[in-house]
Amino acid sequence: MFLSQSTEQRAQATASLAQTMRLLEMNTSELEDEITRELQTNPALQQLDEIRCPECGRRLRALPCPSCLAKRQLDSGDCPIVFLSPRLPNMRGAAEDSDDSPMAERVPQTETLAEHLLRQVACATNADEQRIAINILERLDDRGLLLDHPADIALSLRVSLESVERVLKLIQRCDPVGVATRDLRESLLVQVEVLSENGVTHPLVLQIISNYWEYLIKRNYVAIARGARASLAAAQEAALFIHHNLTPYPGRAWQDSGRGVTPLARSVFYEPDIVMSHNPRPGGPLLVEVFSGMSGTLRVDPEIRASLNLLSEDEKSNWANHIDRASLLTKCVQQRNNTMKRLAEIMTIEQKAFILGSDADLKPLTRATLAQRLELHESTISRAVANKCAALPNGRMVPLSMFFDRSLAVRDAVQTIIKSEQRTAPLSDTKIAEMLKPRGYKVARRTVAKYRQMLGILPASLRGREVFLS
Repeated sequence: MFLSQSTEQRAQATASLAQTMRLLEMNTSELEDEITRELQTNPALQQLDEIRCPECGRRLRALPCPSCLAKRQLDSGDCPIVFLSPRLPNMRGAAEDSDDSPMAERVPQTETLAEHLLRQVACATNADEQRIAINILERLDDRGLLLDHPADIALSLRVSLESVERVLKLIQRCDPVGVATRDLRESLLVQVEVLSENGVTHPLVLQIISNYWEYLIKRNYVAIARGARASLAAAQEAALFIHHNLTPYPGRAWQDSGRGVTPLARSVFYEPDIVMSHNPRPGGPLLVEVFSGMSGTLRVDPEIRASLNLLSEDEKSNWANHIDRASLLTKCVQQRNNTMKRLAEIMTIEQKAFILGSDADLKPLTRATLAQRLELHESTISRAVANKCAALPNGRMVPLSMFFDRSLAVRDAVQTIIKSEQRTAPLSDTKIAEMLKPRGYKVARRTVAKYRQMLGILPASLRGREVFLS
């Protein structure tokens, strides 16, 4: 009997662990779908359509619980206040409409460059032109350039060339101005035209880009001044105007600004799994809301559990299976959410400077270190981090894996150095590696080259052609 009970307990523990690990890998949306499927197939599982505080169990109209929040603000000191939220990140209601709720501000949804452009074009086009716009936007490369000829697009869609050119002109004038052009030169010409329409212009800029492009990329201002019949100072002033007012490859610059994500990352960034926000009390600790993937409270139906002994043996076996499944899911969802809560707390404490600052403030933090502090296996941390994102107080959404990206601060330093380099002498990867050492980053030249490629920055030999614009 003892061996039988021991075997059964081990089997239950194994099933519970496997279920918890499976749920831990899911983001909030996937967990919501899993709970919904189980509610539809398991009559013993019940969800109470009410908001209760996960800590004290009190029924609430909005989250977080005012009583628990006040208590934590007194006890936490400078530590973040982390709490589970039994609501979904895409829910809109009393919890967000309430002025007392620190989570009242909606987290902005991140969109791709194509979606950003299409939203602007849609109000000035009909259904047929929107179809053309979608086709054009699908052809943009990672720099925002359109390498296909408008005639080829017209032929593939069986529409007139005039229609394609009209839609293309609209897209080129959207924010960011200059996308969907054939090359860098054409992009700058579009930007100059739009600036001129808004009253921002320079008498030589259009002429220089149109007629003296080769001299411009070589920074041969003497030849430009001679050809344009202008003074050397005027030519240099025009180049300075280009540097301050025009953007090379505006599509790439838009992505680098943090306003959008690539299409591959769209599913990750649309809804946050964790929201970090400022405390409404001046000087109070950060508030961290961890979404639980359900809008109410899960439990095993008490009536079904109480009536189990009144059933026949066959019915009892069937309903017992439903109850076991419901109990297992309820327990594992709770374990999963508690793990996410503990994870969010440590990450917020360790990376507070990054959360409130910039990429350069990211501290070295490994999954192994976090696993040791939480007394969990490193693979458990990897599951908890995968395919999830957090919304920072400034509205920016980042993957949780970024909190462990030890190269992020180095990449930020590389980008800062390149942006500040002298216009006449682009820095080599070797020189950048040397300049990183006083900042505490000992990296090899090949590492700098790898980070530079990740940032979409050209090597020094080619950067000299565009550095006056970057």
